[in-house]
Formats: sequence, structure tokens, C-alpha cells
Amino acid sequence: MSQVTYKRLCIIAFLFSLCCVLLIQQDVIKRIDFLFNQWSYSFSNPMTDVFWRMFTILGDTETLAISSILMIAFLLWKKKIQEIILYILMMSSGIIITFCLKIIIQKDRPGDVEYIDFWGFGRDIISFSFPSGHAVKSLLLFGFIIWLIRKSYPKNQYTITLTILLLIGIVLCGFGQIFLHEHYLSDVIGGYLVGITIHSFSLWMYYWWKDRRKQSTLPYRIAK
Repeated sequence: MSQVTYKRLCIIAFLFSLCCVLLIQQDVIKRIDFLFNQWSYSFSNPMTDVFWRMFTILGDTETLAISSILMIAFLLWKKKIQEIILYILMMSSGIIITFCLKIIIQKDRPGDVEYIDFWGFGRDIISFSFPSGHAVKSLLLFGFIIWLIRKSYPKNQYTITLTILLLIGIVLCGFGQIFLHEHYLSDVIGGYLVGITIHSFSLWMYYWWKDRRKQSTLPYRIAK
């Protein structure tokens, strides 16, 4: 995908995210959230809860921190400094924007009140429902891996398979929060839209910076 494609995707995702933010307090959306939440209880039992928890743990903050350390170590081993900077900026932006939206909108969760708990830090800060942090973080993490694989191995026979598996992981990680009664449907959809916006904006800026750098060195190459 080119810089122009990511730019268009970013604008479209941002507009849909804005619409989602404006609509979540409307009675129609509340009704849909309530009905979907009630429907999810019909699938709730100890076995399915374990299944969903297997995937939603991938979106936990502690898991993300460990995954990020491994990701940065791998990129450092491959000497991909630009990709390290991209990953750090993408993930930190996702965490900050998600936190700010939660504080501003303050939408209640379907269950009990939950608090931010990152290895003992932030236990007094309420973690509101919108947007779903699991949806945002899983999309950014797996989305970055998909982009990195397709960029590094575009013609590899396993690239499509890995892409599909990672996309399934994104879906299960986000929607698992609904079936665990941690979030409403609109929280997860909103989280995906926010994640797509941040992901596409980051790659838009990445390719824009690459093009500008290439253009700035072009006269020097011609002169040589």
C-alpha cells in the first residue's frame, strides 16, 4: 500500500471514528449494545470464558509490554531502526489516545467498575468502556506485524496464511471482550476504528518521511 492509500484510509477511518464517538450516547446505539450484551450471555459458560480469555490476554497491557520488548529486540537485531521508531510512536499514540478518550467520554462498562492496573500502577484510575483498549492494542500490534511481514516477505507463500491468522487474532481479541462482558459492541467497533486511524496515519507519515528523505538525497546522487 502506498502513502496515498494510507492517507485515504486514515481520513475514512477518522471520520467513522468521529461518527462513532458522536453516536455512542444515542438511544439506538445503547439499545443495540444492550441487546448484543444480553445475547452474549447465552454463550457464557466456564469453557467459552477460557477460550475467549486465551485471546483477550493478548490485548492486556502487561502482555503488550512484553510483546513490545520482544518486537523491539527483534527489529534491533535486524537493524531496522526506522521500524523501531515507527512501532514505538504507533503504540504509544494508541495508548495515549485510548486513555484520553476513556477519560473524556467516561462510558460505563457493562459489568463492574474496573481500574487501570499495570503491574500495580494506576489502580486508582477508572478504566472506562469506550473505546476498547484490547481492540485498539491488538489491531496496532498485529497490524504492525502484518505490515512488517508483507513488507519484508511480499512473495513468501506463508505471508497470506500468517496475515489471515493475525487478522483472526485481532477479531477474537476484540470481540472476546464482549463475550467476557467487559465491553459493549460499540466499544469494540470504536476501538477498531481508532486503531485503524492510528495505524494508517502512522504508516502515512512513515512513507511521507521516506519520500521526503529520498527526494532530499536525489540531487546529491545526480551530482555524483
